[in-house]
Parts: sequence; structure tokens; C-alpha cells
Amino acid sequence: MELFQYVKVKNVVISSAFIIFMISSVLLSVGPGPAFAQSSELPKASLLYNGGISDLKPSLTIKDKIMTKIQAPEDEHKFEFNTLIYAINRGDMVSFDFEEEPAQVDAFLIDYETDYTTLWALEKTPNGEFIANTPSPGLYNLDVHAVYPDGEYVSYSKFVNIVDNDLNLLSLTPQSNQCGNELSLDKVTAMGNPATSVLNEVINQPLIKELSFGIIDELSIQLPDVKNICGIQLGLRNAQNSISFFAVQSSSDGKLYSDPIIFANTGFSGELPEIYKYPSSVEAKFLKIVPLGSTLENGLGITDFKLFGH
Repeated sequence: MELFQYVKVKNVVISSAFIIFMISSVLLSVGPGPAFAQSSELPKASLLYNGGISDLKPSLTIKDKIMTKIQAPEDEHKFEFNTLIYAINRGDMVSFDFEEEPAQVDAFLIDYETDYTTLWALEKTPNGEFIANTPSPGLYNLDVHAVYPDGEYVSYSKFVNIVDNDLNLLSLTPQSNQCGNELSLDKVTAMGNPATSVLNEVINQPLIKELSFGIIDELSIQLPDVKNICGIQLGLRNAQNSISFFAVQSSSDGKLYSDPIIFANTGFSGELPEIYKYPSSVEAKFLKIVPLGSTLENGLGITDFKLFGH
């Protein structure tokens, strides 16, 4: 069963009613106080790689409208030697095994040590495997976001070392590692039935400060011309207490849009924005960000937005 079902027509992203209910209603709000749970109470998950199997640790869960942070993301300081960190060859396939079958699985390599937490979405193959690829080797948290049919959301994590023995390290200049520069935007439109306001005007960055869209169908972004887009920076209201799901689609002509990439914030960056990067850059003049549900906000309460590319 595919959790998100889309029909690609102009300005339309169609999700099944079951999905909207499960993410928007079942995950509508969190409890008034802190919640604690034993990881043994959650469905177990494992990383399958190169013929081996390794446990994934749950870091955050949402069930019965309660969000629970189980453990903070790991970092290299918890390991005496980097050689003890689980190694994955850059570009290799990884897959996951679950004690209970999720309705939807998305995977990311996350760097929490940057100024803004950065998530690289992993490309999913037709047979359900993921390609462990980032612009450069290094230490990352491999995060797996699973939504179960009963509405439970669990984020699993494992600290990994992405290695590439064939890479010429001298080629990793700061410029070659960058996703790109911040792009100038031509127009941003909140479409649908916003609860508070609609922004529909020609603008230049810095773009949005403390702008809440309420319940909307989509946020449409138009650039002056076609650019290679590699990622977005998005700040969300109540990001430390809430998980917001959203899809990103791109188009060169504003008519035919790409298949969506599903993102969700980590819940571990406080009020700071996070950077969401694609598996590979896309040529586009138009971009759509579609809210799929949130644990606190109706729609996306956006406090910061930037687009990166070249």
C-alpha cells in the first residue's frame, strides 16, 4: 500500500482521504506536558546492508495525539573511535526491516552539526531500497520516518559513517561541496483557503518572517527563470514540539510537475529552520510545497523560507 497517492495535473496534488485523516487528524495535537515511553513499546526496525543487519533506535514517536522524544540524535562524541561507527559506502543500496509493516517509509541522511540541521532525502528505488548518497562522505544520522496504518509515527535513527574510498579528497573544495547560492524569487503564492493571509506579490529575499498560512492547498514559488534547484530552507512554527509533513514538487513550465518528495522536520532543531535537500538537483522555474498534516499547526506556520541552487 502506498501512503501518498498523487495525480500529476496542473496545480493539483491529490492525496487519499485516508492519508489526510491519518496525518492531519490522528496527529493533530500533542499533549500539554512531556511524555515518556520505553523504546521496547514501539515496533522494532532494522537496517539491512551488505548482507548484515543492524538495529535502528527510535528517537521520536507520535501516537494517540502524543509526541514523545525518546532520545536526542547521536554524534561522534559518543564514540571513542570513528572506526567504531557503522560504515556505509556512498551510493550503496540500503533497506529496512520492520516488526510491523508501515504504510509509508521515507529515509534521510541528516547532519545535525551544521549551523542549520540539513536533511538529504534518499532516493527510493522501485523495489523499496534507498540509495545512501550525499555530496560528500562524512558522519551522518541515518533517519527513517515510518507511518503505520494505525496512525502511529516513529522516527528511527542510526549514526553512520558514509565512506568513499575512490573519492579524491582534494576535489572536495568548499565550492564543490555547496548545494548552491540563495536564489532570487519572482513570486510566492499561498493557494487555497488561507486562514490568515495570502502572499501574492513580486518579492526579493529576505522573504518571509512570521507568516502563517493557516490551512492551504499549496505554496507556489516562481523563479525569474529556470534554475538548478537543490534544496530549501524552511523554518516552521513550534518546530521543537511539532512534526509537519510536506511534499515538494518542481516544474519547468508550471504545468507538468515532478513526482513529490516527502519531507518532515526532525523535531530536534528548536525554533531554527532546517535545510531540506533533494537526492539530486532539478531544473525548475516553479516549485510547490504542499502541507500534508502537522501535529500542531493547521497547514504550515512558516517563519523562514529560502531556496538554494544555481
